[in-house]
Amino acid sequence: FREIYDLQRCLTFSVMLLGLATGFSLHAAEAPASFEWQRAFLDQYCVACHNDVTRTANFTLQTVALDQVGHRTDEVGVWERVVLKLRAREMPPPGLPRPEPLTYDRLASWLEVSLDEVAEASPNPGRPVIQRLNRAEYTNAIRDLLALEIDGREYLPPDDSGYGFDNIGDVLTLSPSLLERYMIAAAKISQLAVGDPNLRPTLQTYEMRPTMIQQGRMNEEQPFGTRGGESVRH
Repeated sequence: FREIYDLQRCLTFSVMLLGLATGFSLHAAEAPASFEWQRAFLDQYCVACHNDVTRTANFTLQTVALDQVGHRTDEVGVWERVVLKLRAREMPPPGLPRPEPLTYDRLASWLEVSLDEVAEASPNPGRPVIQRLNRAEYTNAIRDLLALEIDGREYLPPDDSGYGFDNIGDVLTLSPSLLERYMIAAAKISQLAVGDPNLRPTLQTYEMRPTMIQQGRMNEEQPFGTRGGESVRH
C-alpha cells in the first residue's frame, strides 16, 4: 500500500508540475509583442520629417501605435503609403541616412503581413450602393412631399427587377437615358407644384363608359349611397 501511495503522490506532483508549466507557457504566449526594432527604424529614418510638429505630407509616425497597424481605419492609408515608399526606396529622401536593403524589405514585409492579416480577419465590404427610388416609390414621395397625385407611368419607364422585386439597390441602375427622364419629370412636376406664369388654361375631358349602368355606385371614389355619375382624379 505504501508503494501505491507513493506512486499516487508522484503522479499528483507530476500533474501539478505539468499544469504549472502549461500555465507559464500560456502566460508567455499571451505576453504583448515587442515592436522595438520597428520603432527604432521609424525613429531613426522617418520621425525627423514625419513627426507631430512638422507633419510632412500631412501625417506623423511619431506617436502611431505599432500594435494597432491595420486596426485603425484612419491610419491604413498612411501605412500603405509607407509600404509603397519603402518598396520604391523613395524614403528617406536623397542625402539623408538610409537603412540597408534588407532592413527596407523587413519593415515593408512586416507592414504588409500586418495589414493583410487584419483585412482578412475583418474584411471591408466597401460603401453600400447608392439606391435610387423605383417608380412606385418616386410617385409616393412626390405625393408625400408636394401633395401631388401623379401617375409615375407617364414620367418614368418600368423598373428592372431581380428575384421578383423591383426595389433591390443592385438592380436599380441609373443609365444616362433614365437620368434624363428623371430630369424631365422633375421639370414638369415642379411646375405643377409651384405653378408657371407662362402656362395657359388647359382642357381635360373625361368620358363616361357607355357600358356602365347608372343605377348604383359607380366606383370607390364616390360616397356611399351615390347612384350614377362619375368621380375622377384630376
